[in-house]
Amino acid sequence: MAARKDPPVDSGARDEGLARRHRRFGWTALFLWMCGGLLLELFHGFKLAGYLLDPLRRELWTLAHFHGALLSVVNLVYVRWAEAPGLSAAGRTRASLALIAGSVLMPVGFLLGGLYHYEGDPGLGIFLAPLGALALLYPVAVQMRGAWRRRE
Repeated sequence: MAARKDPPVDSGARDEGLARRHRRFGWTALFLWMCGGLLLELFHGFKLAGYLLDPLRRELWTLAHFHGALLSVVNLVYVRWAEAPGLSAAGRTRASLALIAGSVLMPVGFLLGGLYHYEGDPGLGIFLAPLGALALLYPVAVQMRGAWRRRE
């Protein structure tokens, strides 16, 4: 009995998978971060002392909400370029994964940094934010390189 071979996956199907991944991630993350923003507004409305009397927490959680929502929209915009023809399939996949990783790490770093923090310093979770920023630089650089590449 011969081993069954799966048909090769063409790059068009793989690219559609990347676009679908960013569409799903973008809309889901945008919904969650908007709910988080609503929660912050409720903290204001109910005059929650643990939030209002802690300026560092308030600032870090606002940064988490802003970056989370913004990066969700970036993922939705990225759907258009997920299948950029100037990039290899492996390059597109790595850039896609880095964009999603950075879109999670940066805002979650701000969120955790404000959750448990020391007097004037953010908590240890803040170290995720610069890791997320570095992860976000990779897909931007890859797409920039693809945009400047000549069509052949």
